[in-house]
Amino acid sequence: MKSCIIAGEGNLPFLLAEKNKDFIVISIKNLSISNRFKNITHNVDMLDFNKMIEIFKTHNIKKLIFAGKFYRQKVFKKKVSKDVKKIIDETKFLGDDSTLKIIKEFFEKNGFKVVSPNTLIKNDFKSNEIVFNKKTHNDQKLKYFLNTIKIGKNILDLISKFDIGQSIVARKNHILGIEGIEGTDELIKRCGKYFNKQLNENNTFGPVLIKLPKLHQTLDLDIPVIGIDTVKLAYKYNFFGIGFSQKGVLVVNENEIKSFCKSKSFYLFCIGDLEKFE
Repeated sequence: MKSCIIAGEGNLPFLLAEKNKDFIVISIKNLSISNRFKNITHNVDMLDFNKMIEIFKTHNIKKLIFAGKFYRQKVFKKKVSKDVKKIIDETKFLGDDSTLKIIKEFFEKNGFKVVSPNTLIKNDFKSNEIVFNKKTHNDQKLKYFLNTIKIGKNILDLISKFDIGQSIVARKNHILGIEGIEGTDELIKRCGKYFNKQLNENNTFGPVLIKLPKLHQTLDLDIPVIGIDTVKLAYKYNFFGIGFSQKGVLVVNENEIKSFCKSKSFYLFCIGDLEKFE
């Protein structure tokens, strides 16, 4: 069963393609850089579903892997098909997860199976694993870190029914920001700038990024991802650390991330059962 990577923005599509040279790649125009792929690659407009299906049939593709970031288009430079127009009308005021479920349904009705990138990349993080710099670690820091993660997780679980936000930035009970349409990197920058301007003092613990999938989220098309660039960006803006769900968050550059955290004063926690730390 031949597979195709639909490549959006970011490094994840390139990582998947490099590990799977026999996969066909559809590089989405203005999001992905097609000439970086060594696979057979086609450059396609994001909403040209008919062209995609034509390519799938030409290469006898049956499995689709959506990887990277995709953004809603406000302006449509080309005329779209009736099917795409219908999807646009149906999803105009829906959240991301509801929108992606409709897109997934479209491709599956046309005979293709949509699979998650996490079927190709496995995380080795253990439940409740904590990564930190032993030279700068102490119990007070760990208590602050875990308490903040618990508060952030509870809030994200509570608001997930509204189909908003996979990430939140907090300092214990102080919520600095919830991820919106801008994405995780811009959330980090926004909250980091506010923290450094308004709240940062000597011996003040920095904010914590908590990232996890929404309850009942469709992970086949929109799995939350953490990579080394995310970690380095958070560190740059004086974040204390990152907590992420063991289930439903894909970690890439895992060894590099662990090495970075151990060499810096930066905490990482793989959320399993937080009750064990009470």
